Amino acid sequence: MMWTLVLLVIAPILAGLGTLLIHDRRVVVALQYGQAVILLAAGAHVVMEVGTGEPATVGLLLYTDALSAWLDLVLAVVGTTGTLFALGYLDEQFDRGLISLRRFRQFFYLFDLFLAAMLIAVNVGDVALMWIAIEGSTLVAALLIAFERNKAALEAGWKFMILGSVGIALALFGTIILYYTSEHVLGVTSDALRWSELYRIAGSLDPTAIKVAFVFVLIGYGTKAGVAPMHSWLPDAHTEAPTPVSAMLSANMLTVAVYAILRFKAVVDRTVGAAFTGNLMIGLGLLSVAIAAVLLLVQRDYKRLFAYSSIEHIGIALIGFGIGGPGVFAGAWHLLNHALAKSTAFYGAGWVLLRHEHKMLDRVTGLVRQMPLAGSAIVIAGVALAGMPPFGLFASEVLITIGAYSARPVVAYLFLSLLTLAFATLLYHVFRMALGEPTEAGRAVGARTRVLLSAAIVINVAALSAIGLQVPSDLASLLEAITRLFGPQMVLP
Repeated sequence: MMWTLVLLVIAPILAGLGTLLIHDRRVVVALQYGQAVILLAAGAHVVMEVGTGEPATVGLLLYTDALSAWLDLVLAVVGTTGTLFALGYLDEQFDRGLISLRRFRQFFYLFDLFLAAMLIAVNVGDVALMWIAIEGSTLVAALLIAFERNKAALEAGWKFMILGSVGIALALFGTIILYYTSEHVLGVTSDALRWSELYRIAGSLDPTAIKVAFVFVLIGYGTKAGVAPMHSWLPDAHTEAPTPVSAMLSANMLTVAVYAILRFKAVVDRTVGAAFTGNLMIGLGLLSVAIAAVLLLVQRDYKRLFAYSSIEHIGIALIGFGIGGPGVFAGAWHLLNHALAKSTAFYGAGWVLLRHEHKMLDRVTGLVRQMPLAGSAIVIAGVALAGMPPFGLFASEVLITIGAYSARPVVAYLFLSLLTLAFATLLYHVFRMALGEPTEAGRAVGARTRVLLSAAIVINVAALSAIGLQVPSDLASLLEAITRLFGPQMVLP
């Protein structure tokens, strides 16, 4: 088991270093294929092992429990399909003369480091190391967002860097406060930063300091997660980044930021009770859903449309975790299904962008006829993101609604009203793109690109459909362990 966990974390690092050092494009592509296979196999093995036993550890560095394994699953699946999609996407740009071999290698070097930083963040047992890894992912993400080097991309990358750095600085301040109060209990030792020790001594921590720490952490990592009102970087970054990066940002990076919030929440709930963190998360979650639902109405850029949908779904997950009990189960299930559906939506959008070379909603129609697989991917992802059966987002939203109604009926009514608005606006835009007669012929992509883009979409859609409304037994055991981490007491009065 330990070697599998090490392999999962180290595979993208080795692939990235190899890409940096090797100048043969075919070898670079082979490294990326190898990384994709290792990610999927190692991620599946880690999930099966952790789901049936105790947390896995490797020395004092790596620590993987049920919550970490759940994030490993998200990162492994989307990392695999994202790598395949990126190979096809960048291959087409290279063949068109839009990027050089040097830039081709640079992209995958940064792409691999981005994935490695996120995997490290969710598989370390130390609060400070998690912060360092997330900060590393922020720096690499800024370079990837600005990769195309036009004015809009550079502005989006700079905006992300500024706001992300402010957020990560606030998260650091929260981390320092947490260490300050734990050091008073455990002494000056590295154990004062370890999750397992923090959970054990949480009842002895200073309640006031813990509350202040969580507020800083929620705002700090919430900025990275695109939670309103700290979300302003997200639409620009998702729109201007290369589409494979947009998919990774939405499906993986936002989810890792939520993971960091949840780690702190598990400590804070043991110290002051669940109501404090629950109220804050529900409030920010509702605000995120409300802002996204309204702004979905006025979008004219299909990548920006899916960016605002990400804000909505991160808000939904926060509401689930804030409600507690079954909401924790639903929130974790929602994060996985959102990652699959949103990356599928961006894969379809990226294929459309390669063909039409613009992102205007009004000029893209009839995709199902013109581009059957890409159009179908956008429709399937749109239906899933709208919360319709038979997809898992429907089940998670129903569970969150039931949990909200049991705790606070007003929250449930407001939540359903906002979901209805977002449901209608997202499907309106998606069906406008997919149906009708094509208005532009566009530019066909190469055969190898079609194969790679198709593979990424088919794997994602197959996974999204397979889990649907049925939770596989291995995943159910993980979800139950995640729920136990937060405790049955997490139900708001």
